Amino acid sequence: MVQYEENSEETIFKVAIQRHDRDERQAYVLEACGDDRRLLADVETLLQYHDSTSFLDAPVFDTDGGLDEPLVTEGPGTVIGRYRLLERIGEGGMAVVYMAEQERPIRRKVALKIIKLGMDTRQVIARFEAERQALAMMDHPSIAKVLDAGATETGRPYFVMELVQGVSITKYCDGNNLSTRERLALFVQVCHAVQHAHQKGIIHRDLKPSNVMVTHHDGKPVPKVIDFGIAKATNQRLTEKTLFTRYAHIIGTPAYMSPEQAELSDVDIDTRSDIYSLGVLLYELLTGTTPFGEEELRKAGYIEMQRVIREQEPAKPSTRIRTATREHRSVGAGPRACPTSGGHGGPPLREVRGDLDWIVMKSLEKDRARRYETASGLAEDVRRHLEHEPVSAGPPRAWYRTKKSVQRHAMLAVSVVAVGIALLVGLVSSMAMYLRAERARAETEAVTAFLTNDLLASVYPERAKGQEVTVRYLLETASTNLDGKFAGSPLVEAQVRQTLGSTYARMGDYEAAQPHLERVLEIRRERLGREHPATLASLDQLGMLFCNWGRYGQAEPLLVETLAVRRRVLGERHHDTLESMAHLAWQYMCEARFEEGMALAAEALEAGRSILTEADPILLRSKGILATGYVTTMRHAEAISLAREGYEISRRALADEHEITLFLANVLSWALEGDGQLDAATALAARTVELARRIVGEEHSVTAWAMSNLGAAYRAQGRYDEAEPFLARSFEVATKLGGLDHTGTILFGLRLARLYHAQERLAEHEELIVRLVEASRRTHGENHPQTGYIKYWLRIRAEQLEALVHEQRDAGDHDAAQATAARLLAVREAWHGDNGGQPPSAGGSSP
Repeated sequence: MVQYEENSEETIFKVAIQRHDRDERQAYVLEACGDDRRLLADVETLLQYHDSTSFLDAPVFDTDGGLDEPLVTEGPGTVIGRYRLLERIGEGGMAVVYMAEQERPIRRKVALKIIKLGMDTRQVIARFEAERQALAMMDHPSIAKVLDAGATETGRPYFVMELVQGVSITKYCDGNNLSTRERLALFVQVCHAVQHAHQKGIIHRDLKPSNVMVTHHDGKPVPKVIDFGIAKATNQRLTEKTLFTRYAHIIGTPAYMSPEQAELSDVDIDTRSDIYSLGVLLYELLTGTTPFGEEELRKAGYIEMQRVIREQEPAKPSTRIRTATREHRSVGAGPRACPTSGGHGGPPLREVRGDLDWIVMKSLEKDRARRYETASGLAEDVRRHLEHEPVSAGPPRAWYRTKKSVQRHAMLAVSVVAVGIALLVGLVSSMAMYLRAERARAETEAVTAFLTNDLLASVYPERAKGQEVTVRYLLETASTNLDGKFAGSPLVEAQVRQTLGSTYARMGDYEAAQPHLERVLEIRRERLGREHPATLASLDQLGMLFCNWGRYGQAEPLLVETLAVRRRVLGERHHDTLESMAHLAWQYMCEARFEEGMALAAEALEAGRSILTEADPILLRSKGILATGYVTTMRHAEAISLAREGYEISRRALADEHEITLFLANVLSWALEGDGQLDAATALAARTVELARRIVGEEHSVTAWAMSNLGAAYRAQGRYDEAEPFLARSFEVATKLGGLDHTGTILFGLRLARLYHAQERLAEHEELIVRLVEASRRTHGENHPQTGYIKYWLRIRAEQLEALVHEQRDAGDHDAAQATAARLLAVREAWHGDNGGQPPSAGGSSP
């Protein structure tokens, strides 16, 4: 039962909202709060939130029942699916978040979010599912990931997220006495995570230290941004994502709110609101306090809090440090001990004055058009500071300082004619900046409108018309509605199409992804130029689409061009260049050009180790690609060592369900099977099949590979009946996804053919081998080792058929001998080639 203290803000709020006359309500609130200004401020804030409801508003408290009515039925100890609830860690208007323990197939702690009893209406469930799908689209090492989803026995949906076990970024920096440089390095990673979310159309709107946790992966700190909302995508206001917990009353802390958030009006909140919050976070990392003290804001009351956030200019970080230092010397106290303590070498005031002052104050501009346009722009300026390069931020110009002074002292401005001239000059010089910001805002709003009205709106029952609301349904609906939506805004169209194409590609629907990604590349080449980073990213993405689809002839020139341009424009040791090296290496591996692929993967791995964290997906993928090369060249011990190293790092840093982890699991189980470690190979492959089926579905290339690995391990153990369904299904899925000429399809088919041979199902073996050698010739050529290996099996079959012809003739069964001779002729025709069907001299690992 939920009990409230007499005259708590919850009790006063609940009584107040039942008084519809505003004057009567205000009188009651003032009387109930008495002299407690903080209580009054909290109640006023709750009432402000309540009065700003919209179509989607869900009440924070149930106003129909008694004060002690339970809000949820679950609790610690309850088992939901594979998860046992341990502790409630958060609660919102429609859902509760628990720490839970996953009990199978592995034991680990996760965060489980479930709709409250009574809130499970069709519309709430639809939006809950839309939130889960939007969060699941994000894939960044510094963003907590969605791992699973399901429904309780009573039909209430839930989804499971990565549980981030760590401390807030400020506590971590203080507790470990990090230097300014180390703090900035962590902050840059946070900016990149926020930028990733913005590119997916998601605005956080509650960025603060408690939502930026720092964990350790192999001794290295990694920030994790948690509690993402999708307010812009669901037309929700800030208040609807406000979360109530036992740790604090309202999360959406005023100290971190942008001026436009503090309005709580119909003013649009765009990505630049997150830029402001990042600026507050950076300010706190540098000074140990926020620009405006949280306690002072709460004590000030709601109206005064709004005024301070909207109008009052904060002190520069260096000024705040200087003031804190003086206070410390005079009274022995100051802000939280962090850089102000000077404990990490060099006077911190000198480290902050200049660049960092300018960067922070640009992020904290009251006018959002004057802030950084993107989180990556903020991160880039921090990087420039760290590398002693000029930053784009700078001290406010004289005209701007004059304008701000006039705004604060409007009466004096009447007598100062020169102000008008200064404003005119300032207007001209700032117009370019304003237009860029307005363009960014317009693009964000356009994408948001499309997501709201065309994509996520289709989850409404009346729009879905009885169809199951799946990711595929959403994508098909959005794709249908896309044409003509962004006439005159081609770059917005490109951003939307990239999201749709990327999602189709992740689902393995390459045919649906192709037109979207081709159109993105066309737009960006025309509008941004051939060497723009966004254009190169599109070129790379399209190349990988064709590679994964098995269209290697189309993939290679795109990937080669991307790598060449990135090397020239960005340099050898840029993250994007390393990504291109890994992708082209995988293309070479798929073409069975193992030496070239291994050399490029090794180069990417060596360069990446010096500039990337060990959990970076590019570094992990490079390990998997190189390990794949080791398997194909029979260097199983090296393959196992490298694949296992990457697999364990990926499990810890990215979770078992991450695509990189599944990729490395497939490589490792393949290597273990090739090395004869069949029990280990079988166990890992079985686990990977279970995970892949649940995460990406059975008709996906990752799942097909895992099923083929499991079938191959069973076959090697002589467990033929268990092997057959996995080998047959993997070949079927691979053929459907990439066609028979795909390298993976040929590999999986050869494994199935070898099973048929072991089972003495020779006619099926023979028919499949003939198909595979023809596919390999088309894909790799006549003299390729892969083609030669398949022809080796054809030669064995030809020798068997030739012996059978002699046996049938000796037995006098001439009709049977003639039929067998016809089959022998077909096999010999399929077998015919330049190397005579000999096993390849450089031999690949047998499938």
